[in-house]
Amino acid sequence: MKAFQAVTDAIAAEGLDHLFAVMGDANQDMIVDLGERHGATFVHAHHEAGAVGMADGYARFSGRPGLASVTQGPGYTNATTSLVAARLHRTPLMVIAGHASLRDPYNPQAMVDQPALARLTTGATVRMESVHNVDYCLGEAFRQIKVRKGPFVLNLPQDVQQAEIPDPGWTYRPMYMPNTLQPPRTQDVEEAVGLLASARRPTILCGLGARNSAAESAVRALAERLGAPIGVSNLAAGFCADHPLYLGISGGLGSPLTVETLAESDVMVVVGASLNEWTTDFGKLVANEKKIIQIDDRPDAFGWFARVAVGMTADAATAVSALTDRLAETVDARRPDPGLLRRLQDDRKPAAVRYDDADATDPRRAVRHLEDALPKDDRVLVLDGGHAAMVCAKILTVPRAENWAIGWDFGAVGQGLALAIGACFARPGQRVTHTTGDASFMMNVADFHTAVRHRLPLTVIVFNDNAVGQEKHDLVHKKLNPSYADLPEPDFAKLAAGFGAKGFTVRTPDDLGEIDRALSVENGPVLVDVRINGDVELAASWEIAKHLS
Repeated sequence: MKAFQAVTDAIAAEGLDHLFAVMGDANQDMIVDLGERHGATFVHAHHEAGAVGMADGYARFSGRPGLASVTQGPGYTNATTSLVAARLHRTPLMVIAGHASLRDPYNPQAMVDQPALARLTTGATVRMESVHNVDYCLGEAFRQIKVRKGPFVLNLPQDVQQAEIPDPGWTYRPMYMPNTLQPPRTQDVEEAVGLLASARRPTILCGLGARNSAAESAVRALAERLGAPIGVSNLAAGFCADHPLYLGISGGLGSPLTVETLAESDVMVVVGASLNEWTTDFGKLVANEKKIIQIDDRPDAFGWFARVAVGMTADAATAVSALTDRLAETVDARRPDPGLLRRLQDDRKPAAVRYDDADATDPRRAVRHLEDALPKDDRVLVLDGGHAAMVCAKILTVPRAENWAIGWDFGAVGQGLALAIGACFARPGQRVTHTTGDASFMMNVADFHTAVRHRLPLTVIVFNDNAVGQEKHDLVHKKLNPSYADLPEPDFAKLAAGFGAKGFTVRTPDDLGEIDRALSVENGPVLVDVRINGDVELAASWEIAKHLS
C-alpha cells in the first residue's frame, strides 16, 4: 500500500464521501483512488477557491465534515481566501494539498512554504514527511475536524505519496477521542441564575456557536422559562425562528425593534455570539450597565467588546440546559410581555416603503417580491454580495438556522456561489436559492458551469447595478467621482443560456413575474438577472462603511 492510499482509506473510514477538487499532478492519484476504490462523489471545480468553498458549503448544510483537494503551488495559493473564510466560520473541513517532492527543493512550486501559509490561513496543518508519520498526520487531521472544529490542511509531498508503507497489514485506526461536551462550572451557573432571577427585562442573543451546538431546543426552553425574546447574529439567522418572541437579526441589518428590545434589557444571555460591533449596533446593546451572561466554548471569546458579569466556557446547549434546570428549581416561569408580542407581530408585517425604481427596479422591491414568492417552509438561502447582500439580509428570512448561510465571513464577496453549490450536494432534492450582486457573481462565474454540469437545483438571483455598489455609495458620500465604481456587466440571462442553464431578466417592476417563472423551474440551474436602481442605498450602508474605514 502506498501512502496516498492510506490517506484515502482513512478518509473513507471516517465517512467523507464527497470530494470537491481541482485536479493537478500532485493530487490526481488520490482523487482517482477515492473515486474508484471508495466510491466517493467527485466534483471537479473550475477554481481552487471554488473547490474549498464548495466543501465549506457542503459542511455547513450537511452537518458533516467537508473534503477538498488542491494541487501544489498555485493550486494551493488560489485556495487561500476560501480557507480563511472557513476558519472564521469554524467549518470542519479537510483540505488535501499536493506538495512538491521533498527531494526537489528547486521545484518552482516549492518556493511557497505551504505549511507556513497553512498555519497563517487555518492555524492547523501538518506535512507528511515520510511513510513513518502517516498515523500521526491522520490523527492530527481528524482530531481537528472531528473534535476541535475548523479547517485542516494535510500537505502530501509527491514523493512521500508514492512511497510504500512498510507494514503490509496497515489499517487506519482513529487516533483521537470523541468530542466531550464541556459543562459549565456550578458556581457560574449559580451566579447566572441569581442575575436572571432578579432580572426585570431579560433577553437572549444567539450566534454561530449556538447554531453549531444545535442548541435551539435548549434556548427555546430558557426563553420560555424567562419569558425572554431571542435575537440572533447575522450568522445565526433563523435560529429559533418559530418562537413567538423571535426578534430576528440584531445590529444595523436587523429591525429597529430588535436593537431597541435588546438594548433596553437589564440582563442578556449571550450564547455563542462574539458581541462584536456589528451585532451590537456599534455598542448600543451592551451599554447602560447591562449585566451580560456569556456562554462560549472558546476560552478567548470573552471581554473583547463588553464587560461580562458571568462567563461560561462551555458547550452552548449544555450550559443553557443547566441554566434552565436550575432556574426551574428557584423561579416560576414568566409569561412573555403581551405588549412586546403585539409589537413583534406588527414589526413582521411588510412596512410601507416608497420605492425608487427610476428606469430599473428598486432592490428593496425586488427582494420583497422574492421573499413573498419563495416557499415559506422549505427555502434554503445563501447570500453574497456587497450592498445587495445588505438588502437581502434586511428582508429575506428562513424557517431554520440550518437553511441560511452568508458568504462574507471573511468580508470577501464572491464566496457565495461555491457555498451554494456545496449546499446543493448536501441537501439533495432541495432547491437552493443564491442571492448575489453582479460584481460578486462575476468573480467566480466559471463555477456556475459546475452547477450546470451536475444539473443542480440552484437558483441564482443576481442584483445587477453594473457597478461595485457599496463602493459607489461610499464614493458619493466622500464626494469623489462615483464613475470609478462602474463595472458594466454582460447579459447574465444570455450567459446562463450559453452555459446550458435557464436565464430570465427583470428590467422594471413590470417584469417581476420573471422571478416567479424562474422559481417554478424544477430541474437544473436557473439564473435571474435583476436590473436594479443602484442609486438606492440602505440607511445602514454608510454607517457600516464608516466603521470599516
